[in-house]
Amino acid sequence: MGEYIVSIKNLKKKLEELTYNDLQDWAGTKILQRGDSYFKSGCVTNLRITPKGLLACVSGTHEYITLVTFEGKGGKKYLSSDCTCPYGTDCKHAVATLLAYCQAIKEKKTVQVAKSNDPDFERIESGNGEYDDEFDEEYDDFETDTFPEKASVKSKKDKENEISNFLDIFTKKSLKELVIKLAHTYPEVRTELLDKARLEGGAVNKIVTSMRKEIDNITSEPAWDSHWSDEGNLADFSRVQTTMSSLYEQEQYDAVIDITKELLRTVDSYISTCDDDGDSAIQISECLETGFRAVEKSTWTNEKKVLFAIDAGLNDEYDTCSGAYVLLDLINDKPTWSKVADELLHRLNNLPIINEGSDNFNLKYRRKHLSNFLISAFENSDRMEEILPLCKREAAITDSWERYVDILIDARKYVEARKAAEEGIQQVGTRYPGIVNSLREKVATLAERSGDYDSIVLLRQEEFLNYPSLKIYNKLIKAAVHTKNRKKTRDWALKYLKTGEADLENAIAAPAKKKGHYFERFPNYSVLIDIAEKEKDVKTVYSWYKKAVSDKEVFFNEYEQVAQAIAKEYPDEALNIWRMLAEKQIALTKPSAYETAVRFLRHARDIYQNTGKNNEWESYLAQLRETNKRKTRFIQSLLGLTNKKLI
Repeated sequence: MGEYIVSIKNLKKKLEELTYNDLQDWAGTKILQRGDSYFKSGCVTNLRITPKGLLACVSGTHEYITLVTFEGKGGKKYLSSDCTCPYGTDCKHAVATLLAYCQAIKEKKTVQVAKSNDPDFERIESGNGEYDDEFDEEYDDFETDTFPEKASVKSKKDKENEISNFLDIFTKKSLKELVIKLAHTYPEVRTELLDKARLEGGAVNKIVTSMRKEIDNITSEPAWDSHWSDEGNLADFSRVQTTMSSLYEQEQYDAVIDITKELLRTVDSYISTCDDDGDSAIQISECLETGFRAVEKSTWTNEKKVLFAIDAGLNDEYDTCSGAYVLLDLINDKPTWSKVADELLHRLNNLPIINEGSDNFNLKYRRKHLSNFLISAFENSDRMEEILPLCKREAAITDSWERYVDILIDARKYVEARKAAEEGIQQVGTRYPGIVNSLREKVATLAERSGDYDSIVLLRQEEFLNYPSLKIYNKLIKAAVHTKNRKKTRDWALKYLKTGEADLENAIAAPAKKKGHYFERFPNYSVLIDIAEKEKDVKTVYSWYKKAVSDKEVFFNEYEQVAQAIAKEYPDEALNIWRMLAEKQIALTKPSAYETAVRFLRHARDIYQNTGKNNEWESYLAQLRETNKRKTRFIQSLLGLTNKKLI
């Protein structure tokens, strides 16, 4: 018992060293705020002291048992907790318990000592807690995808047994009458019974007709779902899915295919009108998987099966036809694929002509999609020699230069691949920047393979002129190192960022910037600051920042970046930035902005403390509290920013 008392005294002594800042570091801002609210609302009851720490009951939607433990080692303090709530550890209930104990010490109230056989110890160890209705809201920053379920009065099995026992008292005749009565009362029961009766009776045509009507009925009105109002009109394809599966199991493959065709006829136009987070598309995709399995089992020729799957894939705008690609993988005889290749080539040659340089995206997309299937057909029929000529021709028509270059690289024709990439850059020009950037990367990779770093530098310069950034600057300098022209290249890049002027000789394609882009303002302070920070040149970071401010440059993330970079050498300027950022967030008057403000203020606090200005920090905090005293949530957010002791 003497050791027990000593342990409790040691616990009290350790807790007396705790500050609000320690709580902030332990639980985080949101949990600290919520715990403080629980404490102030009087939610903590039956507070007890144990050799391990503090034990208490905390009431929310439910009552939880919380154990807060404390360890101290050297100058460090370690807080931890266990709780029967869904969060489990370091939660708002633990914070509330700790604050309640500190308040009791301040008011010199007696806190009872827990008995060694206290039943709450067992509850803590077993984690015997209930679901908290507030869990989703209160712990939105808790990283988990699963939550405890509420315990039901009766399990599903118990309810099924109860129904089974009830049905046992019926005769066959009375049970039949009950089912018929239910069918008249509940349309869904009637529909399911009719479907089963038709399946058993072999009335396949009636089933298919019924499914066509069902699909028309479902797709007659767009599906939608509103998370805000918890309302919606969600589609239900379960009857279609069940019927298709039943027909498949009875080997009625042609009937399944007929329903599949009906779905394919309506799927894209229907899904395009829906706003249900893809729910309808997922359901339709599951139905179509059964359909494509039926095609594979059908008596169709392999050629017809493959073309059916390809046609489905060609018209698949919403990724509902994954089953079609599975079907294609199952068919691998070369004669079939050769016939398919001939058919697809015929279709490709008969598509409308696209003039070179045209921007008809839809026509190009259709042609490229079809040629992708044609390439697969050539591969599966061992007609490999036809692939490169096709890709070369189509690259000029559909801007599919990336595909052509990749195939040349796979064939180890590196010189031709580089020429093709350069030709693609020239032809595509400014119409598709994404394609051009991809081709530049391919040229750079091929140039590096041959040791042609001069070309890589030129490519990176072109890229830098179009999209000046630290990332591209790093690539440029990396290439320049190999040419032993690092300084010259760096000077070129900085001159461009400062003045907007740059000479570029022997470029593959002259870079053409679109007017109105933010980076067309020079000096480009943002990238200049990025480069100076990367090179750890604090003086230059500060210099460019001051010039940017005097030039009324609009920054985004650069303020934080600059403040962190100059904090040691220019603490006053960094302090001004952190305060300015924090006060702008506070003015937004919303909880998420308060969280951001506290993060900025934490940086400001560190500078105050590191420069020996603790009094000024406390004065600034007091000023913020007074100015924003009506903003309760913000005042709560400030709890973790002070080294004030809890006791």
